[in-house]
Parts: sequence; C-alpha cells; structure tokens
Amino acid sequence: MCHNKFIKNLIVFFCVIFFTNQFSYAQHRNFDLGIMLGTSQYNGDVNMTKPFYSPQPTIAFLVKKNFNTHYSIRFCATFGNLKADDSDFKHVYQEKRNFYFDNTRIIELSSGIEFNFLEITNEKKAHNFSPYVTFNLGFMYMEDIKWYETFDIPMGLGLKYKISPRFEIRTEWAFRKTFSDKLDQLADQANDGFLQYKQISFNKTKDWFSVAGISLLFNFSEDKLPCHIYEQRKYNNAKKK
Repeated sequence: MCHNKFIKNLIVFFCVIFFTNQFSYAQHRNFDLGIMLGTSQYNGDVNMTKPFYSPQPTIAFLVKKNFNTHYSIRFCATFGNLKADDSDFKHVYQEKRNFYFDNTRIIELSSGIEFNFLEITNEKKAHNFSPYVTFNLGFMYMEDIKWYETFDIPMGLGLKYKISPRFEIRTEWAFRKTFSDKLDQLADQANDGFLQYKQISFNKTKDWFSVAGISLLFNFSEDKLPCHIYEQRKYNNAKKK
C-alpha cells in the first residue's frame, strides 16, 4: 500500500520537475551535476536536544539549474539511514523506556530554490566563493506511513567554492521538517504488562532529521566564455565617449 502511494507521489513530483526544467532550460542552458557524501542525523522522541547525534552514512545526487549568478533551482535524491538509543541519554523516562532503533532507511526526493549571497560565475576568480541558503519541498519513502506523512520540507545553508570554471566543491547542512512521528518507529502506547495504556511516544510533535555533507559538482554550460579582447575594446570605446 505504501509502495503504491510512493509511486503516485513520485509521478506528481517528476511532472512538477519536468515543467520547471523546461521553463528554466528555455531561460538558460547552464546546469550542474554532482554527488554528495555525508551523514544523516535523527531528531525526535529519542533525541530531543542534540543537533548532530548518531550520524549515519548518507549519499545524495544533485542536479542544479542555474538562472543567474545568485539563483538556482535544484533537484536532489538522498539515500540515508537513521539510528538512536535511549541509553545515550540520562532522562529518567528514557531510562525506563529503554528503546533503540537502527533500521530506519530514508529515500528522499526534493526540489527547490538555492540562493547565493555572493555572485558565482565560471569566468571571474573574484566571484568563486559564496555562502548560500536552500529551501525545498520533497517527499520520502518509508514503510508503514500514511501518504500525507511522506512529504517533508528540507531547508539549510552551506558554503560553495569554484575550484575551476567547471568544478565546484561545497559543504551543506540541511534540516528536514517531516509530517510523521514514525521515523523512530515508536508506538503511541505500550501494549503489555504494567505499561499498558502508558504513552511512550510524544505523538503531538513530529520528527525531524538532517543531512550534512560535502559535494562535488560539475558544470555543463553551453555559454561561451567572454572574449577578453572584445571586452577591452568595449571598455576603451566607452572611455573615449
């Protein structure tokens, strides 16, 4: 059942990506393709305070369409895992609950806007570094969650550096606001013994997770580099006027 919901959401998602890319392609044939290696971290009923807790290996693939030196639209596919253990915390409730999970696998597809605070170009060495922010909409595939719980909102910040006209290296940390309380697989209530009817999950709050990593991107651009002789002539002509 969850698989069918994931396929339906996937079709809708790729339709949005297709029409967005068609528009951006008509505007500017300039895009990046890259890979990210990093970690994913869980925040929820088990880990409520630590921002970089129990990092797990994560890989992501990124396609980015550049509108200009500041704005881009991006599409990202992320594959990771989440893990947490009550024994890592000293809260009395968690000591009694004594819950542990390590098999929450996440497949996430997202798309959104990326904004550079400084100009990034392929030609000028003075414009090869910038901090940036990103805001996206996406959905994730997990077992045993309802269709509306598959959506999430990735948002984060990073630093990027153009090591050459074609290659860019970056580091990024982005948090995911989810609409599910099941990333940790905790039940709403205990079912047996003296714990019956005891709430073990804070079901009024939703779980979060974050992804941090380092990416390497390659730029595919049909734009020709400017002719420096021509640019010098324009400057001289303007100066004479």
